[in-house]
Amino acid sequence: MLDSSEKKSFLEEMREIHSENERLNEEIYRLKTIQGQVLKLRGDNLKALNLISYSLQPDGSANYYIGAVAAISGYEEEDFLSGSIAFTNLIHPEDLPCYHESRSFITQKLEPETHQYRIVSGQGQIKWLNDMAVPIVDGQGQLVSIEGIILDISIQKRTELDLMERQMQLDSILNSVQDVIWSVTPDTFELLYISPSAENVYGYSLAEIYEDAHNGYPILNTHYSILVDNFNTLLQQGWFEVEYPLVLPNGERHWLTRRAHFANDLNGNIARIDGSDIDITRRKQAEESLRYISIHDPLTGVLNRFAFEQEMRDIDNTAGYNIGLIVCDVDGLKTINDNLGHEAGDYLLKDCAEILRTCFINGEIVSRIGGDEFTIIIKECSNDELESHVKNLRDTIDRYNQGGPRYPISLSIGHSCKSSSAQTMSEVFRHADNIMYSEKPEKKRAFQKLYRTLKL
Repeated sequence: MLDSSEKKSFLEEMREIHSENERLNEEIYRLKTIQGQVLKLRGDNLKALNLISYSLQPDGSANYYIGAVAAISGYEEEDFLSGSIAFTNLIHPEDLPCYHESRSFITQKLEPETHQYRIVSGQGQIKWLNDMAVPIVDGQGQLVSIEGIILDISIQKRTELDLMERQMQLDSILNSVQDVIWSVTPDTFELLYISPSAENVYGYSLAEIYEDAHNGYPILNTHYSILVDNFNTLLQQGWFEVEYPLVLPNGERHWLTRRAHFANDLNGNIARIDGSDIDITRRKQAEESLRYISIHDPLTGVLNRFAFEQEMRDIDNTAGYNIGLIVCDVDGLKTINDNLGHEAGDYLLKDCAEILRTCFINGEIVSRIGGDEFTIIIKECSNDELESHVKNLRDTIDRYNQGGPRYPISLSIGHSCKSSSAQTMSEVFRHADNIMYSEKPEKKRAFQKLYRTLKL
């Protein structure tokens, strides 16, 4: 039995313990209230930043979800805390295996992990999230919780996907374009990009082209030289355009048009030189074909009157002299056409042109300037040399006729020499033409009878 003094002491001790318990309970309540207020304040700030902060038990159950939980997930914080729905239920089925793999990494390695995945929100929206999780361990290194921040990156992902799609579209367009699109640095001409069409246009693989550019363009030196030679023009007007020939590895000669211009960055500073190379070989060939047609006689293949007159003007414009001119007229061409047909006349004209080409093989200019009239311009030619050329032509015709050709050839020939720069080529032509016509009547009469016989 306790005496009265002991009983009093025990009761006082019990009252003190009860009083301390009440004080502790009040302190716990106060701390929980403060913690709630802190979490609410933290949650309000996170909402403003459109972030979710969370804490999970090692088994994955929720300690809390605060912040923009409703805005991002479509559910309230209480839905996750009460267990009515787990956050993992929102994760897109295709991303769920990677999510579990990331969580296993955190719990096993006890290292932070950042992971991106999709969720299907309560409103059925697919959203991209960036989840930055950190393991929390106690003094013994045991996992206590996993805490993290979730950021909605849907807009960023949509932008990335749009850019990827646009890049794919651009790549598809560039792959289908036959022209070469390229980009280099403006200072060292380092190759930044070149389209796949370069393989067909340049004749080298993309790997070879990039390697050659890295080594200073020892193979594609022509392309490099074009940039260097036109760089001053580029600096002055910001662009240039030039046509240039290119010999491919197989020996073929192609023509390209290069267009290049400076490209600026967002600050307006020169960032690149962008350009294109267009294969214009077919156009060049067509131009050359048209040019050939425009200055050549279609029947005989020698130059035509247009080319002859242009050469005459060029000689006068340069005040050239010591120019020899021979004028030839095919005797009896009308008689052949009338008696043997135009095919015979064409045959005769072709033979005449071939004889002239045979006699004049050192750069002399042979032209057909009329139906039956040919001319030969001989540069750097003295009077004696001109006489020698005429004699050689007459001898060649004699040898041809002695061979028993189908249609013998007779030419009335006149010649003259431009011996001073004061003379014009028109004056020289008139003089040679007069000489040619002075011998024509005699030859014409002799051959009219011959070709009437040929018709029989």
